[in-house]
Amino acid sequence: MVDKRILARLLRQLPPLRWALRLAVRLFAPRHYVGAVGAVFNETGQVLLVNHVFRLDYAWGLPGGWVEQGEHPAETVRREIEEELGLQVVVKQLLNYDLQGDHHDPNTPLGLGFVFYCRVVGEMSGLEGVAESEQAYEVLEIKWLDPDQIPYRLVPLQQAAIMLGSAAFGQEQAQSSATVR
Repeated sequence: MVDKRILARLLRQLPPLRWALRLAVRLFAPRHYVGAVGAVFNETGQVLLVNHVFRLDYAWGLPGGWVEQGEHPAETVRREIEEELGLQVVVKQLLNYDLQGDHHDPNTPLGLGFVFYCRVVGEMSGLEGVAESEQAYEVLEIKWLDPDQIPYRLVPLQQAAIMLGSAAFGQEQAQSSATVR
């Protein structure tokens, strides 16, 4: 058996062994699906919900998508919302994370899901026509809804995050009104 100190030294000093180790890790290490969505709130405290083309069991949900290799999940949310909806958001804080897919949503591969609290930047004019644009091929419909009056069945991770986002929105409003005084 090779001494682990010798093995470590060889791996660090010999580029072909380093390359072989990287290749072995890429081939045999487990791969995980990671998704990120945003609980986007407007100035009145409504949350943005999207009717998705490719989400079968839970058609309505928060906007977002799959995290690309090397991308931070918060950046995924910002990028996906801008690409799909043409909407600028500020990603403020992580609200919730948990396993997604499997028994809660069999059409989503088992992986890790993140939900971030987001706020809209600037005006939201023209949002009604977003679902019809060619850029939004994944989106059927968009609605701003009061968090406590959502008529759709949502993934439990997203439902819990919307309530946490609503609380974060309330805290923001309380802080801004205290600052104004």
